[in-house]
Amino acid sequence: MVKQSGRRIWGDGSIFQIGSGTKAGQWCGQITTGYSDGGRRTVKTVFAASEKVCLARLNELKANLADGAPASDWKLDQWIEYWLSDICPQRLTGRTLYNYRQYMEHHVIPVIGHKRLDQLHPESIRAVHKAMRDKGLAESTVHQVHVILSRCLKVAEREGKIKRNPATRVDAPSNPPNPFPVLSVEDAQRVLRAATDARELARLTCALVLGLRQGEALALTWADVDLVRGTLSVNKAASEVPGQGLVLKDPKSRSGRRDIPLPPPVVAVMMAWKGCADESPLVFPGRRGGMSDVKADWKSWRDALARAGVHHVPLHGARGTAASLLLEMGVPERVIADILGHANVQVTQQHYLHSDAAQRGRALDGLADRLGIAPVAVTAG
Repeated sequence: MVKQSGRRIWGDGSIFQIGSGTKAGQWCGQITTGYSDGGRRTVKTVFAASEKVCLARLNELKANLADGAPASDWKLDQWIEYWLSDICPQRLTGRTLYNYRQYMEHHVIPVIGHKRLDQLHPESIRAVHKAMRDKGLAESTVHQVHVILSRCLKVAEREGKIKRNPATRVDAPSNPPNPFPVLSVEDAQRVLRAATDARELARLTCALVLGLRQGEALALTWADVDLVRGTLSVNKAASEVPGQGLVLKDPKSRSGRRDIPLPPPVVAVMMAWKGCADESPLVFPGRRGGMSDVKADWKSWRDALARAGVHHVPLHGARGTAASLLLEMGVPERVIADILGHANVQVTQQHYLHSDAAQRGRALDGLADRLGIAPVAVTAG
């Protein structure tokens, strides 16, 4: 049945199977949306591998047109570029923005970047997931790309480019906990004792005791450290951006901007370093002045581990070490999250809080003792 109004025609559409060409064997659904002033018919087209899916897509297209949803001429790769270049920089900077671009250019655009926004369906999103899994990428990476793509399409939905974000209609890939390896309290003590000078001891203390991120430590200035009151303020973070080097940025979240109380031993360590430091406003400047090089900072950490004779853990694992040792001391998880600058305690729980066999053993020993566990006397029958 066709409804006619003047020279514009809206039909129920038609479905047919393509017999030749690059799309041979696929099913095509078309609906006439009207006629141009020159009398040329305008149509919207959907494709699918089966007649059933093609019919479902055609019905979805008709519903969108009936609701007044715009038929977007934007292709996904064009929208991604606009989103990354004109929208994201308003709230993202440095390494995060770089990583967004890398994820989209390597994993999304090659698979579905050629599609128009109004041609994206849940199976389009699943195709991205499958392509990444076929490459053997970790499920956590698939999850991260899904989240970024969903954010991108959420903006397209908000701005009227698509009626509904198709990523929200697909179950997000699982994001299994990925705890960072940590040091035991004995190994952490060995690393601190392996420091060769006041600077290195202060840097290791900021990592293993205060749980500072590398970028937070490298951006730290003496104006942020009050050795009289015994506080350290985290206000900035250094982030390495390819092609730009280290750039300063605000902390990741509001909770990242925080004041950390300094225990007296830490005050003594920082004071000893300040007494022999040069005139740089930075607490940990590079050996040649200016901001310290990230790779040099990593090397200093690895060298300290090697001198201490302990197993290697990444520098970021020092934060997990601080968190796990605080937990062993009975510090509440909310307090640990505040020290580390996490807005969500779940992040602290999933990635930073560890227990080793000795800790678990001591915990169960204490529980058994508290419950009064004792062997039952056996009497002869």
